[in-house]
Amino acid sequence: MEIIIPILALSWFIILLFRIFSFFNIDKLSLDENPLHNPLISIIIPARNEKLNILRCLESIQKQTYSNFEVIVVDDNSTDDTYHIANQFCQNNDRFSLLKLNNDDKTWVGKNRACHEGSKISNGSLLLFIDADTEHQTHSIKSSLSYMQNSNLDVFTMFPQLTCSDFWGKLILPILISMINILYSPLLLNSKSTSIAYLVGGFILIKKQIYDDVGGHESIKSSFVEDKSLGERLKKSGYNLKLIRSGDFVTTYSNTGFTNNIDAVQRATSASFIESHLFLGLISIFLAFIGLVLPYFLIFFVTSLEILYSVLILLTITFMGISYLIEFVDINHSKLYILFQPITNLIFFYCMILSVFKIYSNSSFVWRGRAYTKK
Repeated sequence: MEIIIPILALSWFIILLFRIFSFFNIDKLSLDENPLHNPLISIIIPARNEKLNILRCLESIQKQTYSNFEVIVVDDNSTDDTYHIANQFCQNNDRFSLLKLNNDDKTWVGKNRACHEGSKISNGSLLLFIDADTEHQTHSIKSSLSYMQNSNLDVFTMFPQLTCSDFWGKLILPILISMINILYSPLLLNSKSTSIAYLVGGFILIKKQIYDDVGGHESIKSSFVEDKSLGERLKKSGYNLKLIRSGDFVTTYSNTGFTNNIDAVQRATSASFIESHLFLGLISIFLAFIGLVLPYFLIFFVTSLEILYSVLILLTITFMGISYLIEFVDINHSKLYILFQPITNLIFFYCMILSVFKIYSNSSFVWRGRAYTKK
C-alpha cells in the first residue's frame, strides 16, 4: 500500500490533467457558413429493432437546411415495427428510400452488411453513416460538411451528445465514454503520429471514393466493433481523419434496461482484447481493479492509515470524480450521477472480466438480439 497509494494518486492526477487538456483542445462543431460546394450526400441509416427511434431520426434529417442529399434506410432484419414505420415515412418523402434485408448472412457481423448494402445503391460523392437512434439539429449536415471541407478532411466523425432514457443507461454508459476518452483520446486519434484510430458510428462522413478504396464495410465484415476497425483501416492507409465533439448538433439515445447496457459495454471493451493475448487481458483486469475499484475500498481504511496516505486516497477519489465529471458536459442527465461512480466502476470492471473471458473461451456476445463469437 505504501507504493500503490502514491502511484494511484499520481496516476489519476496525470489522467485528470490530460483529460482537461484534451477537452479544451478538441474542436466542437459550430454553426458555420455555407459549404464551399454542395455535393450530393448519401445518408445511410442501418436500422435493426429501432421502432422507438427511427421516426425521430428520419424527421430530423427531413428538416435539414442542407438540401442536396438522399437517404437510404436499411432495415436489418428487424423483428419489431421498424420496417413499417420507416416504410410509411419513406413513401411520403421522395428523397428517402428503404431497403429491407430479409435474411441473416452469418459471414457478416453487426451492422456491417446493412452499411455495405446501403453504400452499393448510393449515388452521392459523400457517404454519411448515421445510427437510427440519433437526432440531428437542422444545421448539422451543413455545418459538418463545411467543417470537413474547410479542414480538408477525407473522413469526419463526431461524438454525439448522449441522452440516456433510463436509470441503467445513466449509470453505466458514461463510464464507457470516460474510458474511451482516457485510453483512446481524440487527441491521439487526431494525431498522424499515432496508430490510434476509431470512428463514432453515430456520425461518419466520408468521401465515397475513399470508402471504396479501403473496401468499405465489406473489408471489415467480420468485425464486431466495426467503427474501430474501419477507423484503423482508414488511418493506416494514410487518409486524413478527424474526430470532434458535436455539441448539441447531434444527439444519440441509449438503449434501455440493465442487460442492453451491459451488452453495449461488453461489445465496446471487447475491441481492446480481440487481437491480444490472454495474458494482456488478465493484466488489464488487474490494472482496472487497481485503478477503478481499489480506491473506493481504501476509503474504509482512511482513519487507520497514516495521515499522508489518507490524504492521498481522498485526493485520488477527488481526481477520479473530476475526471469523470468532464464527461457530463456532453451527457444530458444530472451530474449528480457521479455520486454513483463507485458502483459504475464496479459494473465496468465486471464487464471487462466478462469480455476477456468470453473472447478467450470463444463464448458469445449478444448485440441487437444476435449472438457473435470472437472474430
